[in-house]
Amino acid sequence: MEGTLLVLLLILFVGLVVPELFRKLRLPFVTSLILVGAFFGPHGMALIEVNETVEFFGFLGLTFLMFMAGLETRVDQIQNAAGRVIFMALVNGGVPAVAGFFVAQAYGYSFTASMIVAVIFTSSSIALIIPSLKSAKLFKKADGQLIVSAVVFEDVMSLILLGVLLQSYEPITTLPLYLYFTILIASVAALKFLLPRISRTVMKRGFFSHAEHEDHLRFIIVLLMGALLFFDALGMHPIVGAFLLGLILSGAITTERLTTQLHTLGYGLFVPVFFFLIGTQMDLRVFFTIEGSMSFLVVIVLVSILTKLTSGYVAGRLVGIKKEHALMFGIASTTQLTTSLAASQAAFTLGIIDVPFLTSMVVLSIVTAVFSPIILKLLGHS
Repeated sequence: MEGTLLVLLLILFVGLVVPELFRKLRLPFVTSLILVGAFFGPHGMALIEVNETVEFFGFLGLTFLMFMAGLETRVDQIQNAAGRVIFMALVNGGVPAVAGFFVAQAYGYSFTASMIVAVIFTSSSIALIIPSLKSAKLFKKADGQLIVSAVVFEDVMSLILLGVLLQSYEPITTLPLYLYFTILIASVAALKFLLPRISRTVMKRGFFSHAEHEDHLRFIIVLLMGALLFFDALGMHPIVGAFLLGLILSGAITTERLTTQLHTLGYGLFVPVFFFLIGTQMDLRVFFTIEGSMSFLVVIVLVSILTKLTSGYVAGRLVGIKKEHALMFGIASTTQLTTSLAASQAAFTLGIIDVPFLTSMVVLSIVTAVFSPIILKLLGHS
């Protein structure tokens, strides 16, 4: 217990002090925490030993981050622009996926390994993009909402593709895939119907007799945990599950006080731990110990960044987004982290990819996770 408290104390203290020190350099909160995590983590100074309790705090941070993003997304605006969102996602996810597939094929990788590249190139790290857009003052604008929705759509597509791809190697369900996805969609639709009605009933004044006990806040947390368990049982990634729950409840949670409480709880305690732990997973020494095909690494990083950036900008302009916001969409979508590392690690464990491939994905994640938020913040303040 003492070790856990010491680690959390250091993480929260660093998360409080270091971003303020880096503010003059215009280094975003997210980037500063990731870099500090890499410095203090096992691949750096090895001053912090992460245990299961700290990892659980990080998981809660990711959960709150995605849940709050869903709550703050204006569903009515997205529904009115569904066609634009889908078009942006298909272009920004499809073009890089095709390019990544043929790059891997050109370097002699198998069809399955090449599909792993396609899945990774389809995705973007929504967990990093959301705070970056907030830092750039774009999240709550109409264009920002379109960008977030498109990136979430891309992530959902990539996670579904990854599940289908790995099904033959490590099945997640004994059900046929068509039946599994039918049950999944029906379950989400049922929650969309039931949860807002239950929430509005509970939120009515007088439902709970002791307001000082923060019953409404605890009710939302109970819903969040219950939904995560439910989605986990269905095999849905917690990132998608938390965001979907936020979307479902976005019309039911209307009190500013409750929203502020959730934001304070998430960003005050759990979210900094999540970004710090991302840093601890990054081994910056990989840049000095790269073995194997250096050309493959360089090509993978360049193709991913350039195709994401270009397709994002073009797609944004075609649906009527301002030039500067379309550019920010392209830059934001280059960010690779959660899905990239998860897909690469799973494929490596199953023997689908080799060490140079895995190293290339790690380098891609490090480069984009560190620099994309910085560029976005600079564009947001220009």
